[in-house]
Amino acid sequence: MISKKKIGLKIEEEVSEVLHLEHGAETGTVRAVDQKKLGSFEMWCWRRMEKISWTDHVRNEEVLPRVNEQRNILREISKRKAKWIGHILRRNCLLQQVIEGKIKVG
Repeated sequence: MISKKKIGLKIEEEVSEVLHLEHGAETGTVRAVDQKKLGSFEMWCWRRMEKISWTDHVRNEEVLPRVNEQRNILREISKRKAKWIGHILRRNCLLQQVIEGKIKVG
């Protein structure tokens, strides 16, 4: 777990906000605005780990090879959504019937 001694309050708030967005993304639609925020946050984290100042003109394409990573956060959300839908469809419940169109909503 992340300790308060290792990171500042600002980082803790950012992580908390993204975790809430990620959790909501499993069950709902991720709007383009949210996708942009998540992508920005992911790059902000990589830059922070590499101690790259925001005033340094370093492109995202240069940062990713430094940390040996790719942009993963939106792919991870897609995978979690697929797992969640699979989980729901395996169960015999009201939500499954709504998703399959057997029950009209509204």
